Amino acid sequence: MNKQGLSPSGYFLLIAVILGWGTSWPFLKIGLSEIPPWTYRGLISPTAALFIFSVGLLLKQNMSVPKGQWKPLILAAVFNVMIWHIFSAWGIRLLASGQASIIAYTMPLWAVVFSMFLNNERPTLQRIIGLALGLVGLGALTIGEFGIFTLKPLGTIFMLIAAISWGVGTAIQKRVNWQMSATALAGWQLLIGGLPITIIAIFIEHDQWQPVSQAAIWSTIFILLYPIIFCWFAWFRIVKEVPVSVSTVSIMLVPILGVYSGNLILDEPISWREIGGLLLVCSALALVLLPSFGFGKSRNS
Repeated sequence: MNKQGLSPSGYFLLIAVILGWGTSWPFLKIGLSEIPPWTYRGLISPTAALFIFSVGLLLKQNMSVPKGQWKPLILAAVFNVMIWHIFSAWGIRLLASGQASIIAYTMPLWAVVFSMFLNNERPTLQRIIGLALGLVGLGALTIGEFGIFTLKPLGTIFMLIAAISWGVGTAIQKRVNWQMSATALAGWQLLIGGLPITIIAIFIEHDQWQPVSQAAIWSTIFILLYPIIFCWFAWFRIVKEVPVSVSTVSIMLVPILGVYSGNLILDEPISWREIGGLLLVCSALALVLLPSFGFGKSRNS
């Protein structure tokens, strides 16, 4: 049973994860504004996988895939890494980074929806209310004369596909009793999902490879080392220390930091749509992720 509280080092890691994931969005925007999306993701994912494998082997962890788990591993990698990475890259290129972060972190809402079908989970009334709030939040951000779907329909669709894919991958991953370490699971998913992106980038974007600015280079290095490699390891440590309901509170803070870091670093405007959508989506995440407040009970909660 996990402890109810974090150790001092755990609190430090939790703060580091929130800051890393929350502030990553404007830096993703900077890198993707100069580096083609397939190339960008094709560089980051396999590189992160190789680093994770190296650390796992250095720590003498078993990094092999158990018999019978290749199929769900590949399926999870397709949704969690391949589809998520490429569609989110396209979405970030076309949207403000803060707007992209709000849509991306509707992922837990979609995970609940697909868990109903894939894992036979019955949602509580609390979670149904959370899903409804999330949809209203998306509507506030995207619909209307000045909504981002009206102004940037393709970017909105790409980011929504990415969030839904991440939700599907989470539901798939949840239904499997993995007989491998979290480090191996992360490394294999990044490798399996990232290598096809790298190969496709070589074929379709090689003629777009041009020198890029130092800002794009350092932003990409920052994304690789901090939000992807460091935050993944830190997150696995946090999840081991506390219940899921405690660790997932941090997810609600990520899009908030995403919006405000985009404003601070890239001078992206913040209107009532961003504020309203952010409040509704964070409220939805609270209802979906946290324990029951007494609205109802689920067989699987």
